[in-house]
Amino acid sequence: MKVDSVTNSLQLEIMNELLTNITKNNSSSSVLAGTQSNSFESIIENLLNGNQSSAASNNNQSSVGNVDVSKLPILKSKDNITADVKYDVGVSNLSIEQAVDNASKKYGVDKNLILAVIKQESSFNPNSTSSCGAMGLMQLMPGTASELGVNNAYDINQNVDGGTKYLKSLLDTFGNSKMAIAAYNAGPGAVEKSGENINRLPSETINYVSKVSAYYSANQNNNV
Repeated sequence: MKVDSVTNSLQLEIMNELLTNITKNNSSSSVLAGTQSNSFESIIENLLNGNQSSAASNNNQSSVGNVDVSKLPILKSKDNITADVKYDVGVSNLSIEQAVDNASKKYGVDKNLILAVIKQESSFNPNSTSSCGAMGLMQLMPGTASELGVNNAYDINQNVDGGTKYLKSLLDTFGNSKMAIAAYNAGPGAVEKSGENINRLPSETINYVSKVSAYYSANQNNNV
Protein backbone atom coordinates (compact mmCIF):
# COMPACT_ATOMS: atom_id res chain seq x y z
CA MET A 1 0.00 0.00 0.00
CA LYS A 2 1.32 3.44 -0.92
CA VAL A 3 2.14 5.91 1.86
CA ASP A 4 0.00 8.62 0.15
CA SER A 5 -3.16 6.47 0.31
CA VAL A 6 -2.54 5.67 3.99
CA THR A 7 -2.03 9.36 4.74
CA ASN A 8 -5.21 10.38 2.92
CA SER A 9 -7.24 7.69 4.67
CA LEU A 10 -5.95 8.74 8.07
CA GLN A 11 -6.69 12.39 7.37
CA LEU A 12 -10.28 11.56 6.36
CA GLU A 13 -10.77 9.65 9.61
CA ILE A 14 -9.45 12.59 11.62
CA MET A 15 -11.68 15.07 9.75
CA ASN A 16 -14.75 12.89 10.25
CA GLU A 17 -14.06 12.58 13.96
CA LEU A 18 -13.55 16.31 14.31
CA LEU A 19 -16.77 17.05 12.37
CA THR A 20 -18.76 14.60 14.49
CA ASN A 21 -17.55 16.12 17.74
CA ILE A 22 -18.13 19.68 16.61
CA THR A 23 -21.66 18.83 15.44
CA LYS A 24 -22.44 17.44 18.90
CA ASN A 25 -21.54 20.79 20.36
CA ASN A 26 -23.83 22.90 18.10
CA SER A 27 -26.09 23.62 21.07
CA SER A 28 -23.32 25.81 22.53
CA SER A 29 -23.33 29.60 22.18
CA SER A 30 -22.91 31.15 18.76
CA VAL A 31 -19.56 32.59 19.79
CA LEU A 32 -18.25 29.14 20.76
CA ALA A 33 -19.72 27.61 17.62
CA GLY A 34 -18.01 30.25 15.53
CA THR A 35 -14.71 29.58 17.28
CA GLN A 36 -15.05 25.86 16.66
CA SER A 37 -15.93 26.44 13.02
CA ASN A 38 -12.90 28.61 12.49
CA SER A 39 -10.71 26.15 14.39
CA PHE A 40 -12.08 23.27 12.36
CA GLU A 41 -11.37 25.02 9.07
CA SER A 42 -7.86 25.89 10.24
CA ILE A 43 -7.14 22.35 11.35
CA ILE A 44 -8.46 20.82 8.13
CA GLU A 45 -6.39 23.20 6.04
CA ASN A 46 -3.25 22.37 7.98
CA LEU A 47 -3.97 18.65 7.87
CA LEU A 48 -4.28 18.79 4.11
CA ASN A 49 -0.96 20.62 4.04
CA GLY A 50 0.59 17.85 6.13
CA ASN A 51 1.23 20.12 9.13
CA GLN A 52 -0.72 18.89 12.15
CA SER A 53 1.51 20.62 14.67
CA SER A 54 0.63 23.98 13.08
CA ALA A 55 -3.09 23.09 13.30
CA ALA A 56 -2.82 22.67 17.04
CA SER A 57 -0.85 25.90 17.33
CA ASN A 58 -3.35 27.95 15.30
CA ASN A 59 -6.16 26.78 17.56
CA ASN A 60 -4.24 27.95 20.66
CA GLN A 61 -5.83 24.96 22.46
CA SER A 62 -4.75 21.41 23.20
CA SER A 63 -8.10 20.03 21.98
CA VAL A 64 -11.14 20.75 19.82
CA GLY A 65 -14.47 19.35 20.97
CA ASN A 66 -13.61 15.98 22.48
CA VAL A 67 -10.59 15.39 20.24
CA ASP A 68 -7.16 15.96 21.76
CA VAL A 69 -5.23 17.57 18.91
CA SER A 70 -1.91 17.07 20.67
CA LYS A 71 -2.43 13.31 20.42
CA LEU A 72 -3.19 13.21 16.70
CA PRO A 73 -0.75 10.92 14.87
CA ILE A 74 1.97 12.58 12.85
CA LEU A 75 3.16 10.60 9.85
CA LYS A 76 6.82 10.76 8.97
CA SER A 77 8.59 9.63 5.85
CA LYS A 78 11.26 6.99 6.28
CA ASP A 79 13.86 9.64 5.42
CA ASN A 80 13.06 11.44 8.68
CA ILE A 81 13.47 8.33 10.81
CA THR A 82 17.01 7.87 12.07
CA ALA A 83 18.04 4.83 14.08
CA ASP A 84 19.91 5.50 17.32
CA VAL A 85 23.64 4.94 16.92
CA LYS A 86 25.81 4.43 19.97
CA TYR A 87 29.55 4.91 19.91
CA ASP A 88 32.06 3.53 22.37
CA VAL A 89 34.58 6.33 22.68
CA GLY A 90 37.02 4.08 24.53
CA VAL A 91 37.59 1.73 21.61
CA SER A 92 39.64 2.60 18.53
CA ASN A 93 38.92 1.26 15.05
CA LEU A 94 41.84 -1.13 15.42
CA SER A 95 40.85 -4.68 16.34
CA ILE A 96 42.46 -6.49 19.26
CA GLU A 97 44.08 -8.95 16.88
CA GLN A 98 45.59 -6.15 14.81
CA ALA A 99 46.79 -4.29 17.89
CA VAL A 100 48.44 -7.42 19.30
CA ASP A 101 50.07 -8.23 15.98
CA ASN A 102 51.46 -4.69 15.68
CA ALA A 103 52.78 -4.65 19.24
CA SER A 104 54.30 -8.11 18.84
CA LYS A 105 56.30 -7.01 15.81
CA LYS A 106 57.21 -3.64 17.33
CA TYR A 107 58.62 -5.00 20.61
CA GLY A 108 59.58 -8.53 19.60
CA VAL A 109 57.21 -10.21 22.07
CA ASP A 110 55.42 -13.44 21.17
CA LYS A 111 51.84 -12.48 20.34
CA ASN A 112 50.65 -15.69 22.02
CA LEU A 113 52.07 -14.41 25.30
CA ILE A 114 50.41 -11.01 24.82
CA LEU A 115 47.08 -12.73 24.17
CA ALA A 116 47.53 -14.92 27.25
CA VAL A 117 48.08 -11.86 29.46
CA ILE A 118 45.06 -10.09 27.96
CA LYS A 119 42.90 -13.18 28.51
CA GLN A 120 43.79 -13.33 32.19
CA GLU A 121 43.76 -9.58 32.81
CA SER A 122 40.48 -8.56 31.16
CA SER A 123 39.10 -11.51 29.21
CA PHE A 124 39.41 -9.32 26.11
CA ASN A 125 37.18 -6.52 27.43
CA PRO A 126 38.76 -3.17 26.43
CA ASN A 127 36.48 -1.27 28.84
CA SER A 128 37.36 -3.37 31.88
CA THR A 129 38.27 -1.55 35.10
CA SER A 130 39.43 -3.36 38.22
CA SER A 131 38.54 -2.47 41.80
CA CYS A 132 42.03 -0.99 42.24
CA GLY A 133 41.75 1.16 39.11
CA ALA A 134 43.63 -0.93 36.54
CA MET A 135 42.29 -0.15 33.07
CA GLY A 136 41.62 -1.74 29.71
CA LEU A 137 42.72 -4.93 28.01
CA MET A 138 46.07 -5.29 29.77
CA GLN A 139 44.87 -3.64 32.99
CA LEU A 140 47.30 -0.73 33.21
CA MET A 141 47.41 1.25 36.43
CA PRO A 142 47.13 5.03 35.93
CA GLY A 143 50.74 5.70 36.94
CA THR A 144 52.09 2.90 34.75
CA ALA A 145 49.98 4.01 31.80
CA SER A 146 51.32 7.55 32.14
CA GLU A 147 54.94 6.33 32.25
CA LEU A 148 54.31 4.25 29.13
CA GLY A 149 52.87 7.22 27.24
CA VAL A 150 49.33 5.87 27.21
CA ASN A 151 46.87 8.77 27.16
CA ASN A 152 43.72 6.66 26.89
CA ALA A 153 44.04 3.25 28.55
CA TYR A 154 40.67 2.21 27.12
CA ASP A 155 41.88 2.65 23.56
CA ILE A 156 42.73 -0.79 22.17
CA ASN A 157 45.85 0.24 20.30
CA GLN A 158 47.31 2.40 23.07
CA ASN A 159 46.58 -0.14 25.79
CA VAL A 160 48.08 -3.11 23.96
CA ASP A 161 51.08 -1.10 22.83
CA GLY A 162 51.76 0.16 26.37
CA GLY A 163 51.13 -3.20 28.02
CA THR A 164 53.39 -5.01 25.57
CA LYS A 165 56.11 -2.42 26.02
CA TYR A 166 55.95 -3.03 29.77
CA LEU A 167 55.91 -6.81 29.30
CA LYS A 168 58.97 -6.54 27.04
CA SER A 169 60.88 -4.64 29.74
CA LEU A 170 60.05 -7.40 32.24
CA LEU A 171 61.17 -10.11 29.82
CA ASP A 172 64.46 -8.27 29.35
CA THR A 173 64.88 -7.84 33.11
CA PHE A 174 64.16 -11.40 34.22
CA GLY A 175 65.04 -13.37 31.10
CA ASN A 176 62.10 -15.77 31.06
CA SER A 177 58.37 -15.62 30.55
CA LYS A 178 57.29 -17.02 33.94
CA MET A 179 59.20 -14.43 35.94
CA ALA A 180 58.04 -11.68 33.58
CA ILE A 181 54.43 -12.83 34.03
CA ALA A 182 54.89 -12.89 37.80
CA ALA A 183 56.35 -9.37 37.73
CA TYR A 184 53.47 -8.18 35.56
CA ASN A 185 51.11 -9.21 38.35
CA ALA A 186 53.06 -8.55 41.55
CA GLY A 187 55.55 -5.96 40.34
CA PRO A 188 59.26 -6.40 39.58
CA GLY A 189 60.23 -5.44 43.13
CA ALA A 190 58.27 -8.36 44.61
CA VAL A 191 59.86 -10.81 42.17
CA GLU A 192 63.35 -9.55 42.95
CA LYS A 193 62.64 -9.78 46.68
CA SER A 194 61.51 -13.39 46.26
CA GLY A 195 64.83 -14.28 44.68
CA GLU A 196 62.86 -15.09 41.53
CA ASN A 197 61.31 -18.02 43.36
CA ILE A 198 57.68 -18.50 42.32
CA ASN A 199 56.83 -20.36 45.51
CA ARG A 200 57.84 -17.38 47.63
CA LEU A 201 55.41 -15.07 45.88
CA PRO A 202 51.80 -14.43 47.03
CA SER A 203 49.28 -17.16 46.19
CA GLU A 204 47.44 -14.73 43.92
CA THR A 205 50.57 -14.31 41.80
CA ILE A 206 51.28 -18.05 41.77
CA ASN A 207 47.75 -18.67 40.50
CA TYR A 208 48.12 -15.84 37.97
CA VAL A 209 51.35 -17.30 36.56
CA SER A 210 49.77 -20.75 36.32
CA LYS A 211 46.75 -19.49 34.36
CA VAL A 212 48.68 -17.21 32.00
CA SER A 213 51.21 -19.97 31.32
CA ALA A 214 48.38 -22.39 30.50
CA TYR A 215 46.80 -19.87 28.10
CA TYR A 216 50.20 -19.22 26.54
CA SER A 217 50.82 -22.94 25.91
CA ALA A 218 47.33 -23.39 24.51
CA ASN A 219 47.82 -20.44 22.13
CA GLN A 220 51.15 -21.81 20.93
CA ASN A 221 49.64 -25.26 20.31
CA ASN A 222 46.70 -23.80 18.41
CA ASN A 223 49.03 -21.86 16.14
CA VAL A 224 51.38 -24.77 15.36
